[in-house]
Amino acid sequence: ELIVVDQSDNFSYDFYKQFSQKIRIIRQNEKAVWLARNKAIKESKGDYILLFDDDSRVSKDWITNHLKCIDFFDVKISAGVSISKVGDKVPSHYSYFRWGDQLDTGNVMIRKDVFKDCDLFDTKFEKMRMGDNEFGTRCYLNGINIISNPKAKRTHLKTEVGGLRTFGHWDGLRT
Repeated sequence: ELIVVDQSDNFSYDFYKQFSQKIRIIRQNEKAVWLARNKAIKESKGDYILLFDDDSRVSKDWITNHLKCIDFFDVKISAGVSISKVGDKVPSHYSYFRWGDQLDTGNVMIRKDVFKDCDLFDTKFEKMRMGDNEFGTRCYLNGINIISNPKAKRTHLKTEVGGLRTFGHWDGLRT
C-alpha cells in the first residue's frame, strides 16, 4: 500500500492521476512532519512502515535493500543513509553496515509492531529537529536494535522550500 500525506500549498488530487500505482492520499493542511508520519502509520495496514520524504531520490532496489537488511540482521529497523546534495562530505561510516546511532525518518523501514512498544512520534518536536532522534532513543531503551544500512541510501535534495526550511530552522539547510 502507498500512503501519501500531502501538506502542499497547491494541493490537487489531479497531480496523483499521473501515477499507475494505487495511492491513498491523506490531505493535511497543517505543516507538521510528525503529525503526518503518525497519520500514515495509524492508517497503514502492512507489517512494515517505510518512511520517505518528497525531496528524496532512491534506486529501484531501495525497498528490497531495506527488507534484506531487516531479514539478514533479524532487526526491526533498517535506517538507510542519506546523502545530501549540499553540505559536508559523506562520512566514511555510511559505506558499511553497523549498529545505528542515528535515525533519519526520511529514509527508514520500521516493523509496525515497534510502534506498539515505543508509541508514535512525539508531536512536541513539530517545527524543530530531533524528533527522529528522540524516537530512536525510545527504541534503543526498549531493546530494539537499529542497523545503519548503506545499501538503502537516498539522495536528499534539500530543496529550498519545505520541511524545516519553512520555519527558518538553522538545521534545515545543513547536512
